[in-house]
Amino acid sequence: MRFLLITAALALVGCDNIVLPTVEGRHDPYPAKQVHFANEELRRDTAVGMPTLSRDPAGLLFVTVPIRNATDVPRLYVDYRITFFDENRREVSKTSWFTKSLESRTPDQISANSTSPKAADFQVDFRYAK
Repeated sequence: MRFLLITAALALVGCDNIVLPTVEGRHDPYPAKQVHFANEELRRDTAVGMPTLSRDPAGLLFVTVPIRNATDVPRLYVDYRITFFDENRREVSKTSWFTKSLESRTPDQISANSTSPKAADFQVDFRYAK
């Protein structure tokens, strides 16, 4: 009996028509925020205020995000990009990476505008400058 089970197992291993299951993505339990940092250290080194949104007469969305260097380092260099989304959270446009120099403990801001009046929301990503 044991011989038959081993033979059957070996026969199944040698079959070319075994179909493997798909690999499904994991559910992300964290909802998307408007301001993201590449790492915890950069989040601690900066202070970010409440973003402000406005529209021009053509309907383009303008975003301004207050940010400051919250350290004693004389200049902190960060890269940022802003992605604009429509009302269904589909990407409408994305800026390239820009570098910003932040003076120690001095309020500053970053700004950008969408390229389409369909923009309804945004996300800004920060990382240390490369």
